[in-house]
Amino acid sequence: MRRRPDQADLMAVIPWLADVLRSAGVQVVEEGNWQGRGVSGSFNPFGVLWHHTAARSSPSNPAPALNIVINGRSDLQGPLAHALVDYNGVFHIVSANRCNHAGAARASGPIPAGDGNTMLIGWEIDYDGVNQQMTAAQYDASLRATAAVLTQLGRDSSYARGHRETSTTGKIDPSFIDLDAMRSDVAALMANGGGVAGQAYRYLDQQHVAAVGATGTLTNLMWSPATDKVIQNWGSSKLAGRPIGYTHNGQQHVFARSSENTISHWWQVGMAIWNTSSGIRARIRSVRACGRVDRLPGIHMLSSTGISSTSSGAGPMVS
Repeated sequence: MRRRPDQADLMAVIPWLADVLRSAGVQVVEEGNWQGRGVSGSFNPFGVLWHHTAARSSPSNPAPALNIVINGRSDLQGPLAHALVDYNGVFHIVSANRCNHAGAARASGPIPAGDGNTMLIGWEIDYDGVNQQMTAAQYDASLRATAAVLTQLGRDSSYARGHRETSTTGKIDPSFIDLDAMRSDVAALMANGGGVAGQAYRYLDQQHVAAVGATGTLTNLMWSPATDKVIQNWGSSKLAGRPIGYTHNGQQHVFARSSENTISHWWQVGMAIWNTSSGIRARIRSVRACGRVDRLPGIHMLSSTGISSTSSGAGPMVS
């Protein structure tokens, strides 16, 4: 009996998928040995295809179609997509290889007619599409993931399509979505190097959002019960990535990738200097950002070889 292509058989075509999504701020769960999972046949992707699963997801059952997407149906061998997007916007990475998700494709935008499974990376967004719409978390995560993957592939937002646009058999997915508007939102994210949205974090009693502002530089917005201060701009260097912010040893820290592909670092000590932008200390690192930056509390791991250190006047700072 011929054995299905399985985890030990296939060499990953898009092994970068999980890392690229994480770098875009998408929450990722890697499902088993996803890099070895797939079906036989060619896979040379240059676009992204959006689907819905037709399963009803909920807070208590956020990914009801996950097992089917991984293992397939009696009439169709799995995997059925490269990732499933659950109710909460979590991307479950299923495969780095060819999947049975698109079937035969008709021409749509820059996607030519042909074998959709060869040409397209597929997201199955887990909602029923008849009595249920995509959640806001699913929409946001799908935008971020699509923008990140198209950037990785060197394509623009027009290379993202809905299954109903490419299907030759009358598919309706993803329903309840204006696909042109969704592409426009992807384009906006790509134009801003991953989006204007940043990361929220807490410092003392304050709520903060670190984000890329309209001028392309770092903006930090803050609110607390005691004051209502906004520092419009934390630094003059242009950013090319989404910032991450957190607190460590009583200091606020924000890291981001600059337009020169270096890591920029801002930090601030204490409430007393919050009301002046001169209280923000900044350094632009000479480390080239050759890969993603993973963050754990107090730990910064750069996937490049060079490391530089500078001093804030109170001791060395090493990134």
